Amino acid sequence: MFRLFALFLLVTISLLSVVIVYYNKIPYLVDFHLIQFSDIPMGITLFIAMLLGIFISAFFLIGLVFNAKKNTGCLKKTMILLPKRFKILDECQYKIN
Repeated sequence: MFRLFALFLLVTISLLSVVIVYYNKIPYLVDFHLIQFSDIPMGITLFIAMLLGIFISAFFLIGLVFNAKKNTGCLKKTMILLPKRFKILDECQYKIN
């Protein structure tokens, strides 16, 4: 269900951006306090904004993948060590009895 909603949202945003770029003929002034760009069309502004969003979300996804790999490694080590610890505990109980 979430994938269907995400697809619908993506198509809506894409269509909306195409319509905005097509009907908006006013160039924009971009001011970064150190450098100023004038006469930038809306299409280029939206394209750069979308690229920036893609890069930021890609960094988050890469972080999630690395975090999952780290957690999987820790779980594997735990699964290897747990039977050995239980075996040692069982041997200690037999020695006490």
